[in-house]
Amino acid sequence: MQRLDLYINNVNICKISLANNFWTRFMGLMGKSEGQIRSMGGLMIKPCSQIHTFFMKAPIDVVYINKESKVVQVDEAVPKAKCCKRVKKAKYLIEFPEGTAKRFNIKKDDMLEVK
Repeated sequence: MQRLDLYINNVNICKISLANNFWTRFMGLMGKSEGQIRSMGGLMIKPCSQIHTFFMKAPIDVVYINKESKVVQVDEAVPKAKCCKRVKKAKYLIEFPEGTAKRFNIKKDDMLEVK
């Protein structure tokens, strides 16, 4: 999986993995332990506007992003075995370990960039 640097409001916060084909998008973070999820930093799923957390081993934070790379919604501590509502404005999203959104103060209208 490709690794990218994630910038929020022009500040490099972490490395993330990119899931942009059928198999990597399908698998996402399913079956990964909390430690494995933390070591990944985050997972960008592109394209994507809705997720589920079935077969996940730990809660996650989800950041939904529009085509202009602006955060349109942040869901913190999404529990395991949940089907989330579709976010219509989202073109892709990033799944993070629980607590990441709060730690980096990620909020609606922040600008994200990956390099």
